[in-house]
Order: sequence, then C-alpha cells, then structure tokens
Amino acid sequence: MSELLGVLFLALFVVAAALCIYLSITMSRRVQAGIVRWRTEERQALEAELRNLAEFDARLRFEQWKNEHEQEIRQDAVQRSLVVNRGKLTEHIVPYLPGFDLDPKDVRFLGTPIDLIAFSGLNASQEVEIVFIEVKTGQSVLSARERAVKKAVEEKRVSWRVINPDVEVRHSLARV
Repeated sequence: MSELLGVLFLALFVVAAALCIYLSITMSRRVQAGIVRWRTEERQALEAELRNLAEFDARLRFEQWKNEHEQEIRQDAVQRSLVVNRGKLTEHIVPYLPGFDLDPKDVRFLGTPIDLIAFSGLNASQEVEIVFIEVKTGQSVLSARERAVKKAVEEKRVSWRVINPDVEVRHSLARV
C-alpha cells in the first residue's frame, strides 16, 4: 500500500508540476502582453507630447523671428507698394514726359492688358499708325498676358469690327 501511495503521490506531483508550468506560461504571456500594451501606450503618449512640444517650439520661434523682422517686412511692403504706385502713375503721365515721341492727344489709356494705345497722326490728319504701348519701370518685365498681346500684334493678328447694337438686336428678335 505504501507503494501505491508513493505512485499516487508521484502522479499528484507530476500533475501539480504540469499545472504550475501551464500557469507560469499563461501568466508570462499575459504579463508580456501587458508590458507590450503599456509600452505602446507610453510611446504614443510620449510621441504626442514631443509633437506638441515641437509645435509649441516652432510657433515660439516663428513669433520671435516675426518680431525680429517685422520692421523689415513692413519696410519691404511699403517699398513694393511705392514701386507699384510709381509704375501706375508713370503709365498715366508718360505721354507728357520729355522724350515721348507721340502726340499726347493721340494717346489713350487702357490700363490692361496693355497700358496705352496711340493713334499716331490722328490729330494731324495724317495717315494713322496704331501703336500699342506698355510702360515698364524699374526691373519689371512683360507679363504672360502682355507677351500674348505683343505676339498677336507682331504676327499681325489684328482685325477691325463695326458692331451696331440696334441691328444686332433686330436680328436677334427676328429669330425668336
């Protein structure tokens, strides 16, 4: 009987050992999963905090830069405005400046897409030449629209049309 009791004790010991090993492995996996979850949450929290700190630092540096350069920025804006205003004024007075070789009475201001158009010889009852004029000051260059008009004139893609709204309206009403 003592031999039977020894075998029973040995069987219980093996079952208890197996149970302990199973519980140890299960607990180890749960602990590892908990550690991974905690590490992920901590990393995400730290990344969010670092992002917030970086954004705050960037805003702070930008404000400092703006404060240091505000006067320079304002002076640049005023300078650009003066240049634009000078150019617009010059467009209007250029026909009256010395060296302008056309009669100011023959010149009409358009403003856009070109500045002036001159009907040279119109007031002198001579043969008329039509001159398109773009006024540029400083280092300004022709815009894309101005270059397109220049190209059309150079390629003689210019035409003449007479439009009589009274006739056009009658034709439109007759079709209805």
